[in-house]
Amino acid sequence: MPALAGDLPARLLLLDPAEGLSSLSRQIASMARTAGGRIHVVDIGGDILTHGDEPGLCSPFGDALTLAACHLTRIPTTVHVAGPGLDGEIGERPLLERLAGSLPLVPGPDATAAAARALAWHPSEASALWAAAIHGARGTVRTVNGVIHLTDVSPRLYPLPLHEAIGHNPVARALVDERPATLDAAAGVSQRLTGIPGLASERARTPRQDPPAAGNALLGREAVMKILREAADGAEHTTLRHAARALGLTWTDIPALRALLGTDTPLLRLG
Repeated sequence: MPALAGDLPARLLLLDPAEGLSSLSRQIASMARTAGGRIHVVDIGGDILTHGDEPGLCSPFGDALTLAACHLTRIPTTVHVAGPGLDGEIGERPLLERLAGSLPLVPGPDATAAAARALAWHPSEASALWAAAIHGARGTVRTVNGVIHLTDVSPRLYPLPLHEAIGHNPVARALVDERPATLDAAAGVSQRLTGIPGLASERARTPRQDPPAAGNALLGREAVMKILREAADGAEHTTLRHAARALGLTWTDIPALRALLGTDTPLLRLG
């Protein structure tokens, strides 16, 4: 977070959901009033529009909690879906069906300039995929969890009213109806409806114990590229996060890996 605060031209404020939905809503409302009286929720990939039963769904709780908290503020809110399908949780086609009434925006390459410094090291794959798509990248991309397809839809940004987003999301609707008083109770609502634990994976998460960063990076650019092509399952690009993992490095080694490979783009082209 401190590094992001230094590399992004925006003020970052940390939300604390520990005391439940109502507390989170009050925090959002306070910040929104200070910042101009509107709320904009941006979700890269589109799992915020989950119906709760998609086979690739893995993290529905945070988005649903955010939607419900924004609803309780009664402050005008717009939900923006960027790069439908880029997070690998819901496919592009079903998302386009859910976004059928929204007129998409298509950001130009200059729109990613503000995030360029952060994207040079931050491991968010969805953000890197969207930035690359805006810059014209198309085709298959190997990510940590599989292969994503960049299409002409991938650069788009779809705005929709909050009530439409909540209309798609059964967990958000249940949270609004039940108003759970604690974070654990809210996570329980999500798990009851989707079968996916809302907090267990976060609480169990520990830092990856990767090997030291000396091995494969010392082989030289051509040897490293050969390893990455073999690890890409035939994809035309790879994320830098997947590249680091394939080489036995951690995400903190991404800047050094970029320097070795001589790339400053959001994705690494393997062709």
